[in-house]
Amino acid sequence: MKTVQIAFQVLVMLIFPYLAQRSKHWGKLGNFLSPVVLCYIFGMILSNFNLIQTPITFRETCSQFSIALALPLLLYASDLGFVYRNLKVFLLSFALAIFAATIATGTIAYVFFSHIPQIDQAAGMLLAVYVGGTVNLFATGYGLGATADFIGLVNAADIVVGGTYLLILTSVGPKLVALVLHRKPSSTYTHTIGEEAEPTPAPGMILACLASSVVILGISVGLSFLIFGNLKNSAFLILCLTTISIAASRLEWIKMLKGSFQVGEYLLLMFCVGLGLLADLEQLVGGGFSIVLLTISTILGTVGLHLLLAKIFKVDDEAFLVTSTATIFGPPFIPQIAATIGNPKVILPGIAAALMGIMLANYLGIGLGWLINWIL
Repeated sequence: MKTVQIAFQVLVMLIFPYLAQRSKHWGKLGNFLSPVVLCYIFGMILSNFNLIQTPITFRETCSQFSIALALPLLLYASDLGFVYRNLKVFLLSFALAIFAATIATGTIAYVFFSHIPQIDQAAGMLLAVYVGGTVNLFATGYGLGATADFIGLVNAADIVVGGTYLLILTSVGPKLVALVLHRKPSSTYTHTIGEEAEPTPAPGMILACLASSVVILGISVGLSFLIFGNLKNSAFLILCLTTISIAASRLEWIKMLKGSFQVGEYLLLMFCVGLGLLADLEQLVGGGFSIVLLTISTILGTVGLHLLLAKIFKVDDEAFLVTSTATIFGPPFIPQIAATIGNPKVILPGIAAALMGIMLANYLGIGLGWLINWIL
């Protein structure tokens, strides 16, 4: 039975992205729900209705493996000239995102201090995850002395609330942001992941693209084991994947790979299905309402203040969307927003911002937790 479930999950992750890519033919529904959103929702349905019952570790492995293979293929389109020309605005937007997250989280924690006994721990973990990523949430939680159950509760709330924000970002979010911020000329918001600007790559070319990605992933994994003896340092692994992929994109034989971005997009959709499979709503049943409310308030405050500051400092819509995704979701999610706005050139500066966030997150999260504990 377990083998059948594993085979079924793999089959679903392989096939459903193709069906999601056909969503552009679904009329108004297809225009509203991008393939990214459809894959995430489908994964959540399968998980929370127990239609797939594979071990959580297997789901995590499938999700991580698909995004690790996708990243090199998506980065082959890197444009260092674009990064150089837009470095200032991306750095500014990133700094504003960090400032917004810190102020919003601290302020909202003060409002909730009488409703949540461990408010210092919860606020520290939420700041860490909205500056860096899930790894930072766990690290900060342990650093602040939180119990494993409480860390799991905050993480579950973040998955549900953050997942909702991700759905907004990859559907109507870009159009809403464009109403507030200066719209970058390259932003058309007409491209959604899965639209075929080029013919579908031939099977041999698909295999060649995958082989190149496997080689880069193998080198990155090898370096991680060589230096750390394990794969627990996700920031280092992402950094290796990014660096080697950018270097490889300059090779002539890599430039000859036709359809590498399309193959990477398909792997990205597989990642979205796997991500949905990790969203377990049952963890929030019983005693989790106050944490969910705190998380909703924190993310709304963070995004709202970041958007206001971006308006004041004249940050364009693309930079805001990418840095908001980078800080709140981390490196693996940058390709999703890049596909949504139809500009793969933002992937590299987005990943750079996300990696900086990961480096800062533990310091800020633990620091805020200590400050709140001292004040309250």
